[in-house]
Amino acid sequence: MSAWSLLAVPMCLAIVVGLLWGVAWFEQRMLSPRSMILYSARSRHAGPDTVEILIAAQSERLLKSFKR
Repeated sequence: MSAWSLLAVPMCLAIVVGLLWGVAWFEQRMLSPRSMILYSARSRHAGPDTVEILIAAQSERLLKSFKR
């Protein structure tokens, strides 16, 4: 076994951990109900009816997660 094959195992594990951390960060920061509500409320492209429907749906999800 060469030194590169021994180093490949920790490097692959580090890549997988980094990828999982990045996806978790993206989901919490960008796709969370709170961030979706804030983004839609600040958006000028969506109509008021669309924003109201999205906020109602996301706030229900947010309130259910707080109840747990």
